[in-house]
Formats: sequence, structure tokens, C-alpha cells
Amino acid sequence: MRRNASRGASSTAVDLTTTLVNWSVTGLKIAALAFVVSTAYILYGVYGGHLAGVVEPRIIGNLRLMGQVMALSAALGTICLVVITYAEVAYAVVAGLVGLGFIFGFPLMVAGQVSNEAARAGEIISSWASTTGELIVIVVGVRVLIEIVVFVRDAPQRANKMAEDEGIERPRSTTRRPWYRLSHCWEMPFCHEAIREMCPAYKKRKDCWRIKQGCNCDPYLIESLLRRGSAADISGRDETYMRSDLADQRRAGTERTRECRNCPIFNEHQREKFHLLNPILIAAAVVGLIAAYPGVRRLYVGFIHVMASLAERFAFGTQVPVRDWIQRLDSPAVWGFFYVIVGLLVMSYVLKAVEWAVLVRKVL
Repeated sequence: MRRNASRGASSTAVDLTTTLVNWSVTGLKIAALAFVVSTAYILYGVYGGHLAGVVEPRIIGNLRLMGQVMALSAALGTICLVVITYAEVAYAVVAGLVGLGFIFGFPLMVAGQVSNEAARAGEIISSWASTTGELIVIVVGVRVLIEIVVFVRDAPQRANKMAEDEGIERPRSTTRRPWYRLSHCWEMPFCHEAIREMCPAYKKRKDCWRIKQGCNCDPYLIESLLRRGSAADISGRDETYMRSDLADQRRAGTERTRECRNCPIFNEHQREKFHLLNPILIAAAVVGLIAAYPGVRRLYVGFIHVMASLAERFAFGTQVPVRDWIQRLDSPAVWGFFYVIVGLLVMSYVLKAVEWAVLVRKVL
């Protein structure tokens, strides 16, 4: 009964997910059509020469309506895109870049085409373009935040899955260590006590991956263990693995049976290191973002001033307040959106890079 209930719940979850994805595909098509039409209408007004003179109230009303449609369709389309491509956050990152392009690019484009008489129309276009970009960035920011939370939460499961993929069984019990200390090789559950006293790594009190010698990679030591009849202390799987490795050795004791990156002891050490580094790196990323805040803020303000100068230079008239339009981007809201999305992306990719370096490439 419980198994049937579990299957029923799983089937229901799959059905709901499939339905949500199907709805999202339809929603994305509708939103994309509305987004393309509204954006094309606005761009036609900008580059079609219609902002070079007096703009009729009817056209201003149309521009406002198209701006609203553009913003709503962009938000809906981004949500649908995130649902459809949920397994790959890179698509959301691309959408976030598009949003930043709307925030920073549209005012500059409008400034180069608007005349004094069309200043009101230009303000409306710039305002709704910024709103469009902000809505996209908000959706992307939420998606990246979820990615970070899930990434940190599932880190132990991924580490165990990597071990299983490498054919390494998890130990039944592990040595308890203080959270700030990594276990030595002889303290790992895969290190066999029967030959620990013979192990050069244990004698020198240096980890086997440091000196490239040790009980699980030294054919001579394993051969000695098996001859002494201590194989009963080892599981059948481990004994098979060691004997198969020894069978390929021409001269026992002259070389290692396998590289450290394929050794269960070293991999257990890497998993310990990853569990230790994960929270430290999250804290370090937050501290780094806080420390970088003043510098990035200055760069952002300088970028806004450069954009304002370019817009003022390429504007058709001298009375149009294009500098004011651009400098509105230096608001707390826009700056907050920008720094939050940058911070989330930095934290996400730092965590992924560390997992790759520690668990995949094992270079740390």
C-alpha cells in the first residue's frame, strides 16, 4: 500500500511538472510575440525619425501602452523561460544580461534620436525600458538565488554520487573530527588497521597522497597483508579490487596500484575538504562582495557619467534633458538590482568552481 501510494504521489508530481512546463511553453510563445511586437513598435518610433519633431498625444499614449506591454510580456516570458529551462541556470543568466541591456542601453539609444519637442516621448520610452529590464533582473535574481540554495543543500548528496560513480562505497562509519580539522589518511575508514603499522605514511605521520606511498596504493604492503591472512578484515569487494590491481603489477612494491585521484582514502579526504570549504567560501564571498561594494559603486557611477556624456553629445537638440535620463540609472533601486544580480552570479560560480576543483579535478 505504501509503495503504491508513493508511486501515485510521484506520478502526480511528474504530471504537475509536465503540465506546468507545457503551460510555460504556451505562455512563452504568447509573451515572446507581445514582446517582439511592442519592442519593434518602440524601436520603429525611435529609429523611424518619429522622435525628431513634435509627437502627437496619440503617439505618446501608444508608446506608453507599448511600454507597459513590453514590461509585462518580458516578466511573463522570463518566468516561463526559467520554468522551461530550470535544469540549466545559464539560460536565466542570458536573460539577465538582456535585462541589463534594456536598463542601460535603451536610454542611450533614445538620446541619440530624440529632439527637443519629443522629450516627453523619450522619457516614457526610457522609463518603461528600465522597468522592463528591472523586472527581468528580478526574476533572474530569484532563480539564481534558488540555484545557490539548492547547490549548497545538495552538496553532500553530489559528493556521495561522485563517489558511487567512481565505484567507491561509502564507509559504514567515519571518524569524528572537529569541524575545523581534516582527517589524516590513517584516520580514514578505508585505511586498514592490520597494515597501518607497516605503512610508511603512518610511520612518517604524513598523508599518503603527500609522499605518494601508503597501504592502499603500495602493492608490497597489500601483498604482505594477504600473505599474513589478514584479508578477513577486508570486505570481499575491497579484496577483489586490491587483487585485481596487484595482478597487473610486474614487480610488487615498485609502483603504486592506482593514482591518488582514484583512491577511496584520498576521495574521502576531498569530500571532507569540500564540506569544510563550502560554508567558509559562502562567508568569504559575502565578505568579498561587501568589501568590493565601494569600488564597484565608483565604477558604476563612472559608467553612468560616461553614458550621460555620450547621450548628451549625440542628442539632436541641446535642450533635451538626456543627461538627466541617464543619471536616473544612478538610483538606489537600479544600483541595488545591478549589484544583487552580480553578487548572486559571483557566488554561484565561485561555489561551482570550488566543487569542480575539489571533487572533479581534485587540484585543491
